[in-house]
Amino acid sequence: MIRAHKKKENISLTKTKPSRIESGKGKGKTKSPNLDPIFPLRIIFVFFFTFFVQCQSSVDTSLSHTENTKNKIQKEILSRWETLSPSSIKSVTYLYMMGDGEIHSGQIGNGSNGTVDRFKIGSITKLFTGISILQLQDAGKLKLDDKVSKYLPEIKLMRSKKVGYREITIRDLLTHQSGLPSDLANGFFLPPDSSEEEILKSFRSLPKSLINLERNEPGKIHSYSNLSFGLLGNVIERASGESIEGYFQKHIFEKAGMKHTTLLEFLPNSELITGYSGFLWKTKTIRPVIRDLTAGSISTTGEDMGLFMKAFFKSKQNNGLLSSVSFAEFHKTQNGPKANFEMKLGLPVMKNSYVADGNTIWFYGHSGSLPPFFADLIYDPKTEIVSFVAGNTLGLQTGKLKGTNTGIMELLWEEKMGVHPETNLSNLSEKKETVFGEEGYYISPMGIHEYKKGNPPKLSLMGIDVGLVEKENRFGIDLRVLFGLVSIKDPKIEAMRVEFETWEGNSIFTLYDKDLPKGVAGIGVKFTPDNRFPDTKYFGTFFTKETYAIIPKLKLEKDKRGFPLLTIYYELGGMENSIQVPCHWESQNTLRILGYGRNLNETVTLGIKNQKPILIYSGGEYEIR
Repeated sequence: MIRAHKKKENISLTKTKPSRIESGKGKGKTKSPNLDPIFPLRIIFVFFFTFFVQCQSSVDTSLSHTENTKNKIQKEILSRWETLSPSSIKSVTYLYMMGDGEIHSGQIGNGSNGTVDRFKIGSITKLFTGISILQLQDAGKLKLDDKVSKYLPEIKLMRSKKVGYREITIRDLLTHQSGLPSDLANGFFLPPDSSEEEILKSFRSLPKSLINLERNEPGKIHSYSNLSFGLLGNVIERASGESIEGYFQKHIFEKAGMKHTTLLEFLPNSELITGYSGFLWKTKTIRPVIRDLTAGSISTTGEDMGLFMKAFFKSKQNNGLLSSVSFAEFHKTQNGPKANFEMKLGLPVMKNSYVADGNTIWFYGHSGSLPPFFADLIYDPKTEIVSFVAGNTLGLQTGKLKGTNTGIMELLWEEKMGVHPETNLSNLSEKKETVFGEEGYYISPMGIHEYKKGNPPKLSLMGIDVGLVEKENRFGIDLRVLFGLVSIKDPKIEAMRVEFETWEGNSIFTLYDKDLPKGVAGIGVKFTPDNRFPDTKYFGTFFTKETYAIIPKLKLEKDKRGFPLLTIYYELGGMENSIQVPCHWESQNTLRILGYGRNLNETVTLGIKNQKPILIYSGGEYEIR
């Protein structure tokens, strides 16, 4: 049953909780993806979903102008979310706003009895962290371009890959270009029954974990970093003199009227909804409790997210969460590395360009994933149109959350503005000659790729060899099955582009489409195997003793292609996944993962303990068995 302005309307939904529509001034009862994107940890299956599972369903984002009442829109939106729940995603919470100050929110699917359900929103937490930093700048307690060492002197104890790097700034952390490791995997997940004191102690130990870690050059490459945002939370505590949960509650949640939102785990009158994972059969997962709170720990409701957005938009009149100047800075495209290409990043909101009636418009947002939870937020700060969703299940439908949410945002914008927004691939308008890649191996955040010349040339993506056909002086993808006899014709696949070029003397490629701007998926960098390997005693499978490890094991082997091959195994949301990366034997006891970007260009230390080989990676120690 759906409630709206005291009118009741029966909708055929399974176990649907009441949605609430709140006027601009009313309060009402509050009722809850970067991923990742997410909490965008290195989850290759999420990337797979985004590119291929989503290909199986193209969402029609248009809505007949004869069906333009709010009730009809609500029915349409609910029907789209209903396709994901409850058979595949056990429960979703949603929120949408049409620019008139009203909050439309609800929950579909399974839920707790007699209590409010909260959903983890993963890396959308990073937007709250960015707002907190800007609030402290408004209060004169820090500046975006301050050196991080002013607040976290521990950072000076890090090793630099090369001598002469400048110091890292707060802005570097906010824009994922600090040169710090992407993640500190060791200790990332905490026991699900951890007390608040234990969680905060672990969170506050993060700066000390930097000692003897290696950092790369700041400003050179975008490398999505949960570690950076965990450190920003410690900056917030030290600059404000308040505990991190206390700061978020006082300066954001309470100010916005969010009664069912927390950075920690427990809150009166609400509970974190149970999470599930599985492709065919769904099983309950343990509560995901993390150390890096300000990177992805917030749990909330759809309605509370609406209250947050309302308070955020009031910043434009200096009557919200930020000053109008800081609100503009939050959404301003920040200077970034050349390899960002078309990726536009605020502080740290993502920006996507659209065209409507010949004019360029911008949608802003962030995805989040803390498996099994996934969430997505999209909004237009000018029209104050918003669409948000969070789900509690890791499964086949997970990859459709973002695409469905994008379609709903486009639908809402068209209804409000009278014209359908089209994604804008601005770089396709550039006049350039087709550049063919250099034959050989490439490494990107997606793994290892091989480019082979031919007619057509082929590039391996996610372990699949695809043909490259010239389109708009780039390459489109020709995906074939059944021994190459049948070509897969799908609008999503046909919209993908591969582009080769030179970056800092290296042959690179980028992969993008209309929903994924060039640079967002990182760059594939060519590397040449040198057939140098460490002692054979270091080849094998290594395990950690950490109970709730995000990386439970590593496998190092001598690859016949001529390089040490490292397989990194991830345990997320009750499901195991892995990625393979090439390494360079840099010194007697050091391997360096090749490439640039998330979790690349980082080191693996080789050692001996108790007369057995060990690997040290991402702050953790792994023993051979």
